[in-house]
Amino acid sequence: EVRQQVIAVVESQFTAFRDGDYARAYSHAAAGIQQQLSLGAFERMVKDGFPVIAYWRTVSFGEMKDNGQVAVLLVAVQGRRGQARFFRYELTREMDTWRISSVIEVRVSPAVQGQIA
Repeated sequence: EVRQQVIAVVESQFTAFRDGDYARAYSHAAAGIQQQLSLGAFERMVKDGFPVIAYWRTVSFGEMKDNGQVAVLLVAVQGRRGQARFFRYELTREMDTWRISSVIEVRVSPAVQGQIA
């Protein structure tokens, strides 16, 4: 159940990016992110710092761990040019909603890549 909730939040943010709806994507960011970045700064950060996420072609989900308050999900993203990149999404539970608190690009072994892709 938690895995489904977490994936639903991340998928919704990816859909918002695809649709160019950065206000909806921003709504999935944790309160701490929203306090640090305005909507415009968030959009620039995603487009400039994570172009493969901003302009993705496919996304798939790997291993997830959670303790009820924090969840970490491995996400594989294929960009428009076909390159596959891997990210560790950390989500925190705020009230009854999961929100994305950090995204970090990670290197994964070929074995792990095969489990996600």
